[in-house]
Amino acid sequence: MKYTVCVDLLYLEIGPQGPIFADTDKIIEGMKLAKATGFDTVEFWDWANKDMERIYQAQKELGLNISSICAKDRGTLADPSTHENAIKGLEETIEVAKKLGCSKIIVTAREMPGFDREESHKNIVEGFKKLAPIAEAADMTLILEPIWSPFPEFFRDSAEPFKVIEEVGSDHLKLLYDIFHYQLMEGNILNTIKNHIDQIGHIHVAAAPNRSEITGGELNYSCILNEIKNLGYDGYIGLEYMPTMEKAESLRVCKAFLENA
Repeated sequence: MKYTVCVDLLYLEIGPQGPIFADTDKIIEGMKLAKATGFDTVEFWDWANKDMERIYQAQKELGLNISSICAKDRGTLADPSTHENAIKGLEETIEVAKKLGCSKIIVTAREMPGFDREESHKNIVEGFKKLAPIAEAADMTLILEPIWSPFPEFFRDSAEPFKVIEEVGSDHLKLLYDIFHYQLMEGNILNTIKNHIDQIGHIHVAAAPNRSEITGGELNYSCILNEIKNLGYDGYIGLEYMPTMEKAESLRVCKAFLENA
Protein backbone atom coordinates (compact mmCIF):
# COMPACT_ATOMS: atom_id res chain seq x y z
CA MET A 1 0.00 0.00 0.00
CA LYS A 2 0.98 3.64 -0.34
CA TYR A 3 1.75 5.79 2.69
CA THR A 4 2.03 9.52 3.19
CA VAL A 5 2.93 11.82 6.07
CA CYS A 6 0.75 14.79 7.02
CA VAL A 7 3.35 17.43 7.77
CA ASP A 8 1.04 19.95 9.45
CA LEU A 9 0.07 17.84 12.43
CA LEU A 10 3.69 16.89 13.11
CA TYR A 11 4.38 20.57 13.77
CA LEU A 12 1.11 21.72 15.32
CA GLU A 13 1.67 23.76 18.47
CA ILE A 14 -0.81 24.99 21.04
CA GLY A 15 -0.12 28.54 22.17
CA PRO A 16 -1.88 30.85 24.64
CA GLN A 17 -4.31 31.93 21.89
CA GLY A 18 -4.93 28.44 20.53
CA PRO A 19 -3.44 26.32 17.71
CA ILE A 20 -0.33 27.53 15.89
CA PHE A 21 -0.22 25.93 12.44
CA ALA A 22 2.85 25.10 10.40
CA ASP A 23 4.25 27.89 8.24
CA THR A 24 6.30 27.50 5.06
CA ASP A 25 9.51 26.81 6.99
CA LYS A 26 7.86 24.03 8.99
CA ILE A 27 6.29 22.47 5.88
CA ILE A 28 9.71 22.32 4.20
CA GLU A 29 11.34 21.04 7.39
CA GLY A 30 8.70 18.31 7.53
CA MET A 31 9.27 17.40 3.90
CA LYS A 32 12.99 16.96 4.60
CA LEU A 33 12.22 14.92 7.71
CA ALA A 34 9.86 12.62 5.82
CA LYS A 35 12.49 12.04 3.14
CA ALA A 36 15.21 11.38 5.74
CA THR A 37 13.05 8.78 7.50
CA GLY A 38 12.25 6.84 4.35
CA PHE A 39 8.96 8.29 3.12
CA ASP A 40 8.55 9.35 -0.51
CA THR A 41 5.17 11.11 -0.14
CA VAL A 42 3.79 13.86 2.07
CA GLU A 43 0.61 15.90 2.32
CA PHE A 44 -0.16 19.26 3.83
CA TRP A 45 -3.26 21.34 4.45
CA ASP A 46 -3.49 24.96 3.31
CA TRP A 47 -1.38 26.31 0.49
CA ALA A 48 -2.68 29.87 -0.02
CA ASN A 49 -0.86 31.18 3.06
CA LYS A 50 2.42 29.49 2.12
CA ASP A 51 5.34 30.49 -0.11
CA MET A 52 4.55 27.93 -2.79
CA GLU A 53 7.59 28.73 -4.90
CA ARG A 54 9.81 27.59 -2.04
CA ILE A 55 7.69 24.48 -1.55
CA TYR A 56 7.81 23.65 -5.28
CA GLN A 57 11.59 23.95 -5.15
CA ALA A 58 11.88 21.80 -2.02
CA GLN A 59 9.68 19.14 -3.57
CA LYS A 60 11.84 19.07 -6.68
CA GLU A 61 15.10 18.90 -4.73
CA LEU A 62 13.84 16.13 -2.43
CA GLY A 63 12.07 14.12 -5.13
CA LEU A 64 8.89 13.86 -3.06
CA ASN A 65 5.34 13.13 -4.14
CA ILE A 66 2.45 15.17 -2.73
CA SER A 67 -0.64 13.06 -2.09
CA SER A 68 -3.13 15.83 -1.29
CA ILE A 69 -3.65 19.48 -0.45
CA CYS A 70 -6.69 21.36 0.81
CA ALA A 71 -8.91 23.49 -1.40
CA LYS A 72 -8.82 27.23 -0.92
CA ASP A 73 -12.08 28.75 0.41
CA ARG A 74 -13.52 25.36 1.29
CA GLY A 75 -16.14 24.38 3.82
CA THR A 76 -18.92 26.91 3.20
CA LEU A 77 -21.15 25.08 0.70
CA ALA A 78 -24.06 24.93 3.16
CA ASP A 79 -24.57 28.60 2.22
CA PRO A 80 -25.35 28.79 -1.53
CA SER A 81 -24.18 32.40 -1.71
CA THR A 82 -20.63 31.11 -1.26
CA HIS A 83 -20.68 28.59 -4.10
CA GLU A 84 -19.08 30.88 -6.67
CA ASN A 85 -16.26 31.70 -4.27
CA ALA A 86 -15.73 27.99 -3.65
CA ILE A 87 -15.53 27.43 -7.40
CA LYS A 88 -12.86 30.11 -7.75
CA GLY A 89 -10.96 28.65 -4.79
CA LEU A 90 -11.04 25.19 -6.34
CA GLU A 91 -9.86 26.49 -9.71
CA GLU A 92 -6.89 28.19 -8.03
CA THR A 93 -6.13 25.05 -6.03
CA ILE A 94 -6.19 22.90 -9.16
CA GLU A 95 -3.44 25.02 -10.68
CA VAL A 96 -1.31 24.56 -7.55
CA ALA A 97 -2.07 20.83 -7.45
CA LYS A 98 -0.95 20.45 -11.06
CA LYS A 99 2.42 22.05 -10.26
CA LEU A 100 2.78 19.65 -7.32
CA GLY A 101 1.79 16.63 -9.39
CA CYS A 102 -1.03 16.07 -6.92
CA SER A 103 -4.46 14.73 -7.96
CA LYS A 104 -6.37 14.77 -4.63
CA ILE A 105 -7.89 17.96 -3.24
CA ILE A 106 -9.43 17.91 0.23
CA VAL A 107 -12.76 19.71 0.66
CA THR A 108 -14.95 20.15 3.72
CA ALA A 109 -18.44 21.22 4.81
CA ARG A 110 -19.15 23.08 8.00
CA GLU A 111 -22.26 24.51 9.61
CA MET A 112 -23.22 27.91 8.28
CA PRO A 113 -25.46 30.37 10.14
CA GLY A 114 -29.06 30.68 8.99
CA PHE A 115 -29.48 27.20 7.49
CA ASP A 116 -31.04 24.17 9.15
CA ARG A 117 -29.71 20.67 8.57
CA GLU A 118 -32.07 19.81 5.73
CA GLU A 119 -31.27 23.03 3.87
CA SER A 120 -27.57 22.62 4.55
CA HIS A 121 -27.52 19.05 3.22
CA LYS A 122 -29.30 20.11 0.02
CA ASN A 123 -26.99 23.10 -0.47
CA ILE A 124 -23.86 21.01 0.11
CA VAL A 125 -25.00 18.47 -2.49
CA GLU A 126 -25.74 21.23 -4.99
CA GLY A 127 -22.37 22.82 -4.28
CA PHE A 128 -20.49 19.60 -4.90
CA LYS A 129 -22.46 19.06 -8.10
CA LYS A 130 -20.89 22.34 -9.28
CA LEU A 131 -17.39 21.48 -8.09
CA ALA A 132 -17.18 17.85 -9.21
CA PRO A 133 -17.26 18.55 -12.99
CA ILE A 134 -14.45 21.07 -12.56
CA ALA A 135 -12.36 18.46 -10.78
CA GLU A 136 -13.23 15.85 -13.40
CA ALA A 137 -12.19 18.13 -16.27
CA ALA A 138 -8.82 18.61 -14.56
CA ASP A 139 -8.45 14.88 -13.78
CA MET A 140 -8.56 15.65 -10.07
CA THR A 141 -10.53 13.98 -7.27
CA LEU A 142 -12.22 15.90 -4.48
CA ILE A 143 -11.77 14.24 -1.10
CA LEU A 144 -14.53 15.17 1.36
CA GLU A 145 -13.18 15.37 4.90
CA PRO A 146 -16.04 15.30 7.43
CA ILE A 147 -13.87 16.46 10.35
CA TRP A 148 -12.43 19.94 10.35
CA SER A 149 -11.84 22.26 13.27
CA PRO A 150 -11.87 24.92 14.62
CA PHE A 151 -15.13 25.52 12.75
CA PRO A 152 -18.35 23.70 13.73
CA GLU A 153 -18.53 20.64 11.52
CA PHE A 154 -21.74 19.83 9.63
CA PHE A 155 -21.29 16.06 9.53
CA ARG A 156 -21.80 14.11 12.74
CA ASP A 157 -21.24 10.57 11.45
CA SER A 158 -20.07 8.69 8.38
CA ALA A 159 -23.54 7.91 7.00
CA GLU A 160 -24.42 11.43 5.88
CA PRO A 161 -21.22 12.23 3.97
CA PHE A 162 -21.49 8.87 2.19
CA LYS A 163 -25.07 9.85 1.32
CA VAL A 164 -23.88 13.22 -0.03
CA ILE A 165 -21.32 11.45 -2.22
CA GLU A 166 -24.01 9.11 -3.51
CA GLU A 167 -26.36 12.00 -4.28
CA VAL A 168 -23.68 13.96 -6.11
CA GLY A 169 -23.01 10.86 -8.20
CA SER A 170 -19.49 11.66 -9.38
CA ASP A 171 -16.48 9.35 -9.38
CA HIS A 172 -14.45 12.49 -8.70
CA LEU A 173 -15.89 12.98 -5.20
CA LYS A 174 -14.72 10.53 -2.53
CA LEU A 175 -14.55 10.43 1.27
CA LEU A 176 -11.51 11.00 3.44
CA TYR A 177 -12.02 8.31 6.07
CA ASP A 178 -10.16 9.39 9.20
CA ILE A 179 -9.96 6.28 11.38
CA PHE A 180 -8.96 8.19 14.51
CA HIS A 181 -11.90 10.57 14.30
CA TYR A 182 -14.42 7.90 13.41
CA GLN A 183 -13.27 5.64 16.22
CA LEU A 184 -14.13 8.45 18.64
CA MET A 185 -17.38 9.36 16.88
CA GLU A 186 -18.97 6.01 16.13
CA GLY A 187 -16.56 3.07 16.07
CA ASN A 188 -17.45 0.13 13.77
CA ILE A 189 -14.39 0.95 11.70
CA LEU A 190 -13.90 -2.21 9.64
CA ASN A 191 -17.55 -2.74 8.75
CA THR A 192 -17.86 0.86 7.60
CA ILE A 193 -14.74 0.59 5.44
CA LYS A 194 -15.87 -2.74 3.96
CA ASN A 195 -19.32 -1.38 3.11
CA HIS A 196 -18.02 1.83 1.53
CA ILE A 197 -14.56 1.05 0.18
CA ASP A 198 -15.54 2.24 -3.32
CA GLN A 199 -16.48 5.66 -1.91
CA ILE A 200 -13.24 6.13 0.05
CA GLY A 201 -10.47 8.05 -1.69
CA HIS A 202 -8.02 8.73 1.15
CA ILE A 203 -7.49 7.37 4.67
CA HIS A 204 -5.95 9.00 7.72
CA VAL A 205 -4.61 7.00 10.65
CA ALA A 206 -3.58 7.77 14.23
CA ALA A 207 -3.87 6.01 17.56
CA ALA A 208 -7.09 6.45 19.51
CA PRO A 209 -7.93 8.07 21.81
CA ASN A 210 -4.78 10.26 21.93
CA ARG A 211 -4.02 10.81 18.23
CA SER A 212 -0.46 9.60 18.66
CA GLU A 213 1.68 6.93 16.94
CA ILE A 214 -0.27 4.02 15.45
CA THR A 215 1.85 1.60 17.45
CA GLY A 216 -0.28 2.30 20.55
CA GLY A 217 -3.84 3.03 21.55
CA GLU A 218 -7.00 0.95 21.43
CA LEU A 219 -7.04 0.23 17.69
CA ASN A 220 -5.45 -2.88 16.17
CA TYR A 221 -3.86 -1.26 13.14
CA SER A 222 -2.21 -4.48 11.98
CA CYS A 223 -5.67 -5.96 11.54
CA ILE A 224 -7.17 -2.79 10.06
CA LEU A 225 -4.40 -2.25 7.50
CA ASN A 226 -4.47 -5.87 6.37
CA GLU A 227 -8.24 -5.72 5.88
CA ILE A 228 -7.90 -2.51 3.86
CA LYS A 229 -5.23 -4.14 1.69
CA ASN A 230 -7.39 -7.23 1.17
CA LEU A 231 -10.26 -5.01 0.03
CA GLY A 232 -8.09 -3.81 -2.86
CA TYR A 233 -7.82 -0.20 -1.70
CA ASP A 234 -5.27 1.58 -3.88
CA GLY A 235 -5.29 5.07 -2.36
CA TYR A 236 -2.97 6.56 0.22
CA ILE A 237 -2.86 5.84 3.95
CA GLY A 238 -1.90 9.11 5.61
CA LEU A 239 -0.12 9.35 8.96
CA GLU A 240 -1.93 12.32 10.52
CA TYR A 241 -0.88 12.25 14.15
CA MET A 242 0.92 14.12 16.93
CA PRO A 243 4.25 12.56 17.93
CA THR A 244 4.89 11.61 21.55
CA MET A 245 8.63 11.22 20.93
CA GLU A 246 11.29 12.98 18.88
CA LYS A 247 9.82 13.47 15.40
CA ALA A 248 12.40 11.54 13.38
CA GLU A 249 12.30 8.58 15.75
CA SER A 250 8.50 8.70 15.75
CA LEU A 251 8.34 8.52 11.96
CA ARG A 252 10.85 5.67 11.86
CA VAL A 253 8.79 3.73 14.39
CA CYS A 254 5.61 4.28 12.40
CA LYS A 255 7.28 3.34 9.12
CA ALA A 256 8.62 0.09 10.60
CA PHE A 257 5.15 -0.71 11.88
CA LEU A 258 3.57 -0.06 8.50
CA GLU A 259 6.11 -2.25 6.74
CA ASN A 260 5.52 -5.13 9.17
CA ALA A 261 1.75 -4.81 9.61
